[in-house]
Amino acid sequence: MTPVNFLLQALASYIAIAAFLIVLNVQRKMLVPGGLLGMLVWLIYLSLLGPTNVLIATFLAAIIGSCISQIMSILLKTPSVIFSLAILAPLVPGYRAYMTTTYFVSGDHAQALTNITTVLTLALVIPIGMASGTILLRLYKVLRTGKKTA
Repeated sequence: MTPVNFLLQALASYIAIAAFLIVLNVQRKMLVPGGLLGMLVWLIYLSLLGPTNVLIATFLAAIIGSCISQIMSILLKTPSVIFSLAILAPLVPGYRAYMTTTYFVSGDHAQALTNITTVLTLALVIPIGMASGTILLRLYKVLRTGKKTA
């Protein structure tokens, strides 16, 4: 991927995530941090997509995004659900789901079944990755302080 393409991907993802957060009626002051987090998650996903496959790239992007969202929610004193939405938006396999429907409608059932398997797997990988990120951050806190968290 060329540097110009990478920058265009970053800009487009920021605008898309910010627009998604506006539709969800997120506070104005959280639009920029949420958009930046969503952009970062998308760029992590794109960077990992080359050396790995789509499942691993999505899983790792969800883990990293979840850790960052927890940290951002603490620093900005806001509910973490806002940043969780910013993580979800770039990772949801919407285009793949659309193509699955297209394959079913056009009669290409073999390709549709292949795609729907990937879509369902990605739909499971995203929340597992987000939960894993939260668990990793809590584990880090326990190991660092020696105290259990609630």
